[in-house]
Amino acid sequence: MEMTEMDKTSQSSRASTVKQRSSAWKRLRKRMSRKGVVEVDIDHHRYQMLECIRKGIRDTLLEHSDLGPKEDLKEEDYRHIVAQKITTEDGKEFMFESYASSVFAAVRQAINLSEENYLNSVAPPMLPYLEFVSNSKSGQDFYLTNDMQYIFKTDKKYWIDYFISILGDYLNHFLTYPHSLIVKFLGLYSINLPGNQKKYFLVMQSIFYPSHRIEDRFDIKGCLAGRYQKPRPPGSTIVTVYKDQNFVDESLNLGTQGEWFIEQLKADTLFMKELGVQDYSLLVGRQIRHVDEQKETLSNLISRMQKSNIISQSPTHNTSQSSEDKPDDDTDGPEQPNKTPTEENKSQRVITFPKSLVDKVYLDQIEMSNRRLLPNCKNGLHIIDGPDHRYFLGIIDFFTLYEYRQKCGRIMKSIKFGCRDHSTVPPDVYADRFLKFITERVK
Repeated sequence: MEMTEMDKTSQSSRASTVKQRSSAWKRLRKRMSRKGVVEVDIDHHRYQMLECIRKGIRDTLLEHSDLGPKEDLKEEDYRHIVAQKITTEDGKEFMFESYASSVFAAVRQAINLSEENYLNSVAPPMLPYLEFVSNSKSGQDFYLTNDMQYIFKTDKKYWIDYFISILGDYLNHFLTYPHSLIVKFLGLYSINLPGNQKKYFLVMQSIFYPSHRIEDRFDIKGCLAGRYQKPRPPGSTIVTVYKDQNFVDESLNLGTQGEWFIEQLKADTLFMKELGVQDYSLLVGRQIRHVDEQKETLSNLISRMQKSNIISQSPTHNTSQSSEDKPDDDTDGPEQPNKTPTEENKSQRVITFPKSLVDKVYLDQIEMSNRRLLPNCKNGLHIIDGPDHRYFLGIIDFFTLYEYRQKCGRIMKSIKFGCRDHSTVPPDVYADRFLKFITERVK
């Protein structure tokens, strides 16, 4: 019997449906089969979004050279948004926005990351992105650049608005404590695909870079309730991030750098307390140092000393955006949570940011603040070499204000766990407990 056109169409439709289901199942099976790093290939459900992000970043950096780093960052630089409609090669249109472009370009320049290297790493023409499938319950998505140096982290608009509101304070802390353990954010963007909700994402350094030899990873909040991660089976290659209960009997053997670490952790924790945030973490990575890595040569020591001439600038020389300086709700930029504008907003506040954190001319003019001798390696700001281990250390996730939702969560968690040793507590309690838990384990 000859097949009719209707039959052919029906068969084709069924085949297409089966193919879609098969692709969906493959994606699900890939995601369920392991927790770790997964290549974002053409079958991945976020492939189109990441390709549009790649296109948006490339177009913004290549077509807007005027938005490069500035030495004097003014109030309008924090408010500035580049919004453009971009068309992909297959004719699809989407909206892409870049926030405070010159501010983040200044941070990139200050850590000696050129715009060319940033572009080639964050938005290379062809190399695929990687998805980090974590055991985090935050609901955020994490994607890695192909070289695994930088992370794309999605976040909700409310917390992005909050970060914009404290961006000046964040920058000033970085200047005051150039070796701060707080993660460095290098870009802030949003993408709006047709039929989808606008999605915001930050580009940040990966604390765990280079990661190929890291043996253990921990996410430490300083509390024990609900903070346990089942260990991976022996011989497993799955990337597992352990938590506080797993870390109770561990230690940070930092040797001569232990005192520096404690002082810097105190300064960074005080900054978090002053911001009124909680739920942040100290990421800890650990790998064994080889015997040859424990030897210090003269040339290596000289290189480390040159690399460690990082500048700082005290608040008396710098004025960050204060709580009265943030954008009000009438601006086109992200809204700022719980801020009321005053007449003082109209005055111009400026942060004089250096072209490089190793600028000797600038270094000679200011006093250093809790500096250390950085290791001669990539990602040196987040690496400390102890006698036997190399540690990767950085503070992340500091956007959570202690507001109504957190106060309700505190009650619910206290009932659930039958104690108060959980993550949802007031900022001062969180900071003191966080600091105590970690410093008690420093050798």
